[in-house]
Amino acid sequence: MNILIVLLCFSSALGFPSFQDEIPNGGEVPHPCKANHIWRGVGHLNPLGGGDRNPFGADFQNAGATWTTALCEMDSDEDGQTNGEELGDPECVWAKGDTPAVTVGISHPGVCTPYSDPSCQVANQWIDCDVRQLQCDALSEEGMQNITVRFPMTAVPANETNYYCMLFELPTDEDYHMVATTPYIDNEEVMHHIILFGCDETDSPITDVPVNVPRPCGMIAHRQCTTMIGIWAVGFSGECVHRDIGFRIGRNGFKKAAFQFHWNNPMLRTDFMDSSGMTLYFTANRRVHDANIMMIGQNYLAIPPGETEYTAEATCTKGCTSKKWSDTVYVTRALNHMHYMGRKQRIEHYRDGVKLRDVTYDELYSYDSPVLYEFQDPIELRPGDELKTTCTYRSIGKDKTTFQGDGTADEMCFGFLTFHPAENIQMPYCTAWKGIDLCKIHSLKQDFPVVDGCNVHALLNNTHPDTIRLDTELFSRCTPFQSCRKECKEFLKEELRRNKCIQGDLADYFRLYATRSRDNMLFWAAIDSCKAEIAADAFQCDASKCNNSSSVCEIVGGVGSVAASMTVVSFSLLINLLMKI
Repeated sequence: MNILIVLLCFSSALGFPSFQDEIPNGGEVPHPCKANHIWRGVGHLNPLGGGDRNPFGADFQNAGATWTTALCEMDSDEDGQTNGEELGDPECVWAKGDTPAVTVGISHPGVCTPYSDPSCQVANQWIDCDVRQLQCDALSEEGMQNITVRFPMTAVPANETNYYCMLFELPTDEDYHMVATTPYIDNEEVMHHIILFGCDETDSPITDVPVNVPRPCGMIAHRQCTTMIGIWAVGFSGECVHRDIGFRIGRNGFKKAAFQFHWNNPMLRTDFMDSSGMTLYFTANRRVHDANIMMIGQNYLAIPPGETEYTAEATCTKGCTSKKWSDTVYVTRALNHMHYMGRKQRIEHYRDGVKLRDVTYDELYSYDSPVLYEFQDPIELRPGDELKTTCTYRSIGKDKTTFQGDGTADEMCFGFLTFHPAENIQMPYCTAWKGIDLCKIHSLKQDFPVVDGCNVHALLNNTHPDTIRLDTELFSRCTPFQSCRKECKEFLKEELRRNKCIQGDLADYFRLYATRSRDNMLFWAAIDSCKAEIAADAFQCDASKCNNSSSVCEIVGGVGSVAASMTVVSFSLLINLLMKI
């Protein structure tokens, strides 16, 4: 297999990430002239670390590679600010493992700042501020056309995380293949990423949203615009697809597309404006196959603070691929995606339980310098194959748990695979929530009426005897927001023993949506009225080492899920969940 690995900021010497733990905000030092880039090798001339040291690196080495008061009080780059002031420890009181006094507005202690100040120009001549240009042979083909689409000048709200979307029209005079994109970044200070979605108007035209008008949105630009056909992130110079594929637009393809912009404004500034966009390159000389992008990975993250390494996993299982994939597909490109806490990521390909290959492996992941894996000989994926995604994070310096989320300060664990033929996977999403195959809950729910021992379809029927019994008996025995009643505890102990729908990850997932309606909140409050008592019984059993035949230990089989989530599923909860998807 021929693999081309494209590193958008490559270094053969990567330095030592452990040194980041020895200085305040060591993993958060910004690049002085590349907005939204992190300078990970703080003590080196190379932003990724390794090689010659900059002035701060020399002083750090002389200090024994530790943060001392003397090092903190130095001005290594001679720009008028002490190293402590630049790194968020102005009083020089920080100790390893602590959260620095200042975590925003920090600067590089080895680079004269502000970078644009005339007095810093000579000292900073060694810094590379150039952004590499896209290398793509297709752009020089005869007949290649392009259009540049940008947001009209738009005010960026004074929120840390902002998602704005805009629909626009594509050429429709004939069929084309879009084969490349390049970014037009107007405001580097706020632009985090751009996703380009194709909009499906096969069944009905989109009439509820005007074109060329930016508007606040979520992770999806529009309910009919769900197919990813282009991605830009910090560090990317653009995209150029495999020679045999293209994204179909035009007469028999996507006639409209939508941008999703993620603006990052951690300083909550009110004066930011942006008019970014993309140039789309397309040709009537269509390729052999239509392409699409598949997303895999983990939708649930809860990364504890202070961890040197924390690992999350997710598998696109054979249960999903055997149903979702109608035939063999071929992967020509793969990209890992985490945020700034991410340190390592791997996507593995399995068949019949045997690992075939690493599709990707970033041993030292950098959000600012993404690695694009391109396969000149495409990887063959068959129905029944599995794809395992493993993400490793570093949370040293954090004082709170970090969750999965859209914001830059949140985290993600996803992989994006460009594949063909597009028609062989109709819904190209194969993600997990903890240990749950989400395809079984959503796109393939008709194929999987029972998930992890839970008959979901029965619970979706509000006339089903089990649903009627559960609701009736729960509220006849348990009172929301009141103390635990004996009859409530006994009922829940029995229900936990036999009902698979209220145990483990599946129960946690359904409970996540309980706050969306008053009835569901009351439902969970009734269950929680005995949460502490049931957990106490389990603790008593463990402490006394009694056997499962005792009155206390009878509940041990189900109390694990009580302690984890105390989850019971009702019809109203499930129907609310599915209506929101």
